[in-house]
Amino acid sequence: MFIQTEPMPDASKLKFIPGREVYVSGTIEFADRDEAAASPLAQRLFGIPGVAAIAFGYDCIIITKSAGDWQHLKPALLGTIMEHFMANAPVMRPARKTPGGKDGETSAFVDQIMTSLREVIDPELGYNIVDLGLIYDVVVEANGATTVAMTTTTPGCPATNYLKQGVQDRAGAVEGVKKVQVELTYEPRWEPDMMSPEAKQHLGIY
Repeated sequence: MFIQTEPMPDASKLKFIPGREVYVSGTIEFADRDEAAASPLAQRLFGIPGVAAIAFGYDCIIITKSAGDWQHLKPALLGTIMEHFMANAPVMRPARKTPGGKDGETSAFVDQIMTSLREVIDPELGYNIVDLGLIYDVVVEANGATTVAMTTTTPGCPATNYLKQGVQDRAGAVEGVKKVQVELTYEPRWEPDMMSPEAKQHLGIY
């Protein structure tokens, strides 16, 4: 694929046009890595030194640099964007649905499920799967039926069944959850950038 770049009036910003739909709902901006938790692509871009902010438009990505020269930043940015789209990875993670709520609305019920899932510890890394970024989505229907989309650090992880059972048990332990379906996915592939700041600090990743 070919990615065009266009200069912006603000020299600290550069527009990348991948020739694909990026964010069909209008525009969305991310001021830092924490805000980018809903976007695997934005998280990967924030992993490149010098990236200060990111914005998605319908067919473009606008990146703001904190320092450095675009000549040095562009190859890494272009490579990351191309790799992401060529893998058909989603730009945004699916919005959560909660009982009686609207898409994207975070409820206390989903928070309870996520809190319970933090009791599931990845045996390899010794940290909870929520902060490791292994839980991709929690969807709760009005009748309490719950679907949890999760991944593992690597395909074929020997602890996969153990982790899936842990998710099944801990989500099912939350009052109001009637049935739990655990879906294993590797799209997008898990990366260390998906971990929370607390998990990175615990594992010595900076």
